[in-house]
Amino acid sequence: MAGTALWRTMFRRQERSEDMWVTGVMKRLILLSVLLLGIILFPQQGLAGAWPQAEGTGQLITSLATSTSDTGFDGRNNDRSLEFNKWEFSALASWGVGQDSSLFVKPSLQRLSADRSGGVTDHTVGVTDTEIGGTFAVWRDAESVISLQPMARLPFFYNPDRNPALGSGHLDLEMRAMYGTNLSVAGLPAFFDGQVAWRERTGPPANEVSLDLTLGVRADTDLQVLLQSFNTVSTGDSGPGYGEFRRHKLQVSAVYELTEDVSLQIGVNQAIAGHNDGNERGVMAALWMRV
Repeated sequence: MAGTALWRTMFRRQERSEDMWVTGVMKRLILLSVLLLGIILFPQQGLAGAWPQAEGTGQLITSLATSTSDTGFDGRNNDRSLEFNKWEFSALASWGVGQDSSLFVKPSLQRLSADRSGGVTDHTVGVTDTEIGGTFAVWRDAESVISLQPMARLPFFYNPDRNPALGSGHLDLEMRAMYGTNLSVAGLPAFFDGQVAWRERTGPPANEVSLDLTLGVRADTDLQVLLQSFNTVSTGDSGPGYGEFRRHKLQVSAVYELTEDVSLQIGVNQAIAGHNDGNERGVMAALWMRV
């Protein structure tokens, strides 16, 4: 097969009989996602990477992450509280609709606690913005691929009366250009995935430019290590209550193949630099399933 997707790198493709245990786990997790998110069945960073999902195949990634920030970089909050604690459950589903194209949807459930002056902490729980889009390969060879990924972030359940509010309350549009290639690191199979994105925000927050980098190394037959860098910078003017910001975060995680169709990812992340942004740090776990 030409190329190996970010997720396909971790799942060996083999013809085999259906594993009943995996099927049972998959059905229970899909049901949990529906109950938690209130969304009808949907067939997670980089959103499948530069390689589109293979035609006629799908993938479901359910993840749980928590993060905390207790101060802001540069010692300035720009009139915004940068002390918060966040829990997020998300379900990212992708499906290959053509030889070089796939579609995805990612709803998320979030619990956000934010501190404000006077020692008061506000809490909010609910469904935050939903991401939908597609990945379309524009060039590929046996080892590499270049793709475009348009995405819309939709505020379906935004409630301005919540404090803190979940999501932006406005439509966000993003175009992402991605490059992926297979390589070798110290004699071990590996891959590199690089992505640059422009996000157009229709509300008060300024537009954003992002650069995300991933290096994956297969340390063992069933174990892969991911080193990732996520970088976002605001650009242009922002509305009242918002200002320019810069965010740089590193994440290290390990992905273990439980079966040929199911993998477990566990990782830690840390904001290492920024401007008018929190020193966020957190942990995450995700279950990846081929369907």
